[in-house]
Formats: sequence, structure tokens, C-alpha cells
Amino acid sequence: MSAILDVVDLHHRYPLPRDGIFAQRQYVQAVEGLSFALEEGKILGIVGESGSGKSTLARLLVALETPQRGEVRFRGERISGLREARLRPFRRQIQMIFQDPFGSLDPRMRIGASIAEPLGVAEPGLDVAGRRRRIVAMLERVGLGEGAMMRYPHQFSGGQRQRIAIARALITHPKLLVADEPVSALDVSVQAQILNLLLDLKLEFGLSLVFISHDLGIVRYLSDRVIVMQHGKVVEEGESEALFSRPAAAYTKTLIAAMPRL
Repeated sequence: MSAILDVVDLHHRYPLPRDGIFAQRQYVQAVEGLSFALEEGKILGIVGESGSGKSTLARLLVALETPQRGEVRFRGERISGLREARLRPFRRQIQMIFQDPFGSLDPRMRIGASIAEPLGVAEPGLDVAGRRRRIVAMLERVGLGEGAMMRYPHQFSGGQRQRIAIARALITHPKLLVADEPVSALDVSVQAQILNLLLDLKLEFGLSLVFISHDLGIVRYLSDRVIVMQHGKVVEEGESEALFSRPAAAYTKTLIAAMPRL
């Protein structure tokens, strides 16, 4: 099966504040030498402790940041480092779900207008009636409904806001979805609902998914393949069940040993 996403020798770092005017600039390496591929229609889980570089990687994958070295390719075409005008056709195909649904939605915009925003960029020729039909259908698909269109983000629970964020991400019918800790801020019962919704939508829309989390139990449940990150590097990669059953790296064994158990 062909790869929808290829990551080749990715490096990214951030400058630290200077100690003084003449002090040498120091950097923190967030991602260092990452290479992997995601097959079409599969779920790749990326797991690691806080500070391991997972969120930086997510932003690099959707071209919200540009790596200092290396490439991100979508269906064989390089998207890292492209100007926004050349990136626009890819924006429709690649979408992201953020950890904090409240932070990813404009509190001053009604839900209908917020979901319609990506359509204005991806399909500017779509008329008002067609746009409304698409929005209502997507809201109903994520378990909300037409009545949500005229309300504001603060009028919804955390789980409902994440459903809205999912609807907004899927309104352009993307093929690749990058989910950065999408359920970590939710109650356990709501987490299960959102995870099952994502699995249903993956099958319905033919999605490929990069699922980033610090929760190994969730990653094991969802993923076909798993990458374990530490300090910006890949320490282990493999098929989900094989990796969790027979971990090779000491760091992976430590993470698995720390998983909560009944």
C-alpha cells in the first residue's frame, strides 16, 4: 500500500532566551532526525512524555511550522517550506485537531460561521445554501445538529466543543487528519465517545490518521503502528500489538510499566 505521508530526516529547534546581550544563543532541539511513513487508510500513534517533541512534530506535519532540515511529503509532494499560496491546495487535504477545543475555536464566532471558515478557503465557489447544507450535515454526523449553528463555543461542554472541532476539521473532506492530544482534556467517559467517533469517521471518509498522545492505552486501542519518541528522537517503532507485547527499548518498557492497570 502506498504512503500518504512521508517524513524524511526532520530537524527542528527553538531558540532559548539569552542570558545577556553578548551571550551566545542557545537552542533546544525539539525534533531530531525523524523519519517515518504513514500508509493510506492507517492510524499511526505517536507516544511519549511531555516535552518529547510530539506537538512540534504535529505542527510540522501540517506545515504550521517549517523544519530547519528535512522534508514532509504528502502523497509524494513536498509541503514543508512552501509559501502559503502553494500550500493552499494541500490545506484542504490535511487538517488538524488540537488538544484544547476551546482554544481552537474563536469565542466571538457562532459555530456555523466557525465551521464555514475553511469552506470559504477550500471551496470559494460554494453558494450559501450549499454551504449551509454541508455544515448541518457535518454537525449531525458528529452528534450535534442544526441547532448548534447559532450558538457560541462557551455554550457547549468540553466534549461537545471537541465534536465541533472535529466537524470543522472534516468539513473540507480531508484525507489526512493529525490529532494532537484530542481527548486529554476530557472526562474518561467522554474520551471513549470521541475515540469511537474518530474511528467511525475514519472508515466513513477514508481517512489516514496521525494520533498523538501520552496515553499508551489509547494509542494501543487506536493505532495500527506506533512510534515512541523521547527528546525529539524515535526510540522505537513497530506494529501496535507487537510493540506493546514485546517492547525492545528500555524507555518503551518504562512507559508501558507505568501504564495504569485495574
